Amino acid sequence: MRSLMIGVASLMFGLLALASDIPELPSRDAFYTPKAHNWTGEKAGTVLDSRTVTVELPILPGGNIEFEAFQLLYVTQDFDGNKATSVTTIIVPQGANTSRILSYQIAYDSPDINCSPSYGLQKGANRAAVAWTLNQMIFVAEAAADAGSPVLNIPDYEGSNAAFTVGPQSAYQTLDSIRAATKSGHITNIPEDAEAILFGYSGGGYASEWAAEFHHAYASDVKIIGAAIGGPPPNITQTYKNVNKAISSLNVWAMLGVMNAIPKINEYMHSDLKDDHREQFLGALQRCSEPEVSPPKIPNWADVNKWFHNGDEFLTEFEPELREIGVMGNHIEKGKSPSFPVYIYQGSADLITAPYSNTEALKKALCDAGTDVFLVKWKGLGHGNTLFLGTPWAMKWIKKVFNREPIQNGCGDDHEVDPGVGDLAGIFGGYYVDGDSSPGRRLVWGDVEEPLFIQGGAHPADVLGRMEL
Repeated sequence: MRSLMIGVASLMFGLLALASDIPELPSRDAFYTPKAHNWTGEKAGTVLDSRTVTVELPILPGGNIEFEAFQLLYVTQDFDGNKATSVTTIIVPQGANTSRILSYQIAYDSPDINCSPSYGLQKGANRAAVAWTLNQMIFVAEAAADAGSPVLNIPDYEGSNAAFTVGPQSAYQTLDSIRAATKSGHITNIPEDAEAILFGYSGGGYASEWAAEFHHAYASDVKIIGAAIGGPPPNITQTYKNVNKAISSLNVWAMLGVMNAIPKINEYMHSDLKDDHREQFLGALQRCSEPEVSPPKIPNWADVNKWFHNGDEFLTEFEPELREIGVMGNHIEKGKSPSFPVYIYQGSADLITAPYSNTEALKKALCDAGTDVFLVKWKGLGHGNTLFLGTPWAMKWIKKVFNREPIQNGCGDDHEVDPGVGDLAGIFGGYYVDGDSSPGRRLVWGDVEEPLFIQGGAHPADVLGRMEL
């Protein structure tokens, strides 16, 4: 009898230990709420709380990466300039050069705080969150494995209100996450004078560009020495028109993200929404929240305009607000543009960021204002394949900037690349073979809930045969 009781107790203890390994959703996790009542009096970038977390990184052919992972709750501001808090995840690889920070803005594209990277990166996070965070770590895992690699700073740049596509807020919260990182030396060993490079693709490229654009006015004290920006949508209104009836879920997420940040848009959209589409539209607010009843999925071919009484009239009604939060380049002027080099890569057939002329206009604005810009146009590629083929070259550029190696200023030239890893060899001084031959993983476009998922058992180049966005 005693043995049975011991056995039952051991089983219960094991189950409790297993349950404790599952991280809480941010909406329920006390760590995301400041303990002090007077925190709003603290300066932006102040670290209010910290903890160690268990994070899993993709396994590379050479084996696991040894690292420590920390999370910081820090002070920042929202779109309206009100004090707010957010969380950033700091990954310190073994042997890292802690004076270097690679601020990786992951594309998590969600109006649901429970999709935030700080949750999705943790071991035991739910499938919906992992699909948008952990799987994207494959693009920086190799950089983290290098000797003397930079520390990774991965902010929840949409903030505690999940304001997806609200550019200024993404800028504030990204820049303040780097401030927090440089004030965390007693926790992470990052020195106050550490230098940072911004990096992100798609939604992460969006956040990175806005951070670069706001750096001079908002956070000139933050030592940024470069920005590598992939697939940034220069105009969210144009993106809305491009992807409606093609990638309609993206439009729903963006609309809800804007509604989370701007009350008058939120009120208008709620009143304009047709009742028969209310559950489907608002269900995206729980995309990573584990609701008891899953909301209806959003077909990519759906015409979201028909879900509202006045169609897409909101694009006109709120044109000034949408321009303020979603059109890149409006804050770039001589003497206030980034003082560091910027690398941009974009696919010429990218539906999400089209037309390509918008990206060329962004480059021109930066160059005219005195910023060194290198823009790479990947001929014939869409959003997904440009991510896959273009990112290894962005990583090489980042390494060069950290190492103070010479880089080209592309303001006077156009750089169009046919798909193929040898085409940029003249720019980077050698062929890039690492990313071309990594076995056992490939990037594919999954369903609406998992647009980025690393699968095993196939050569990465197989992705070129898949449908382009």
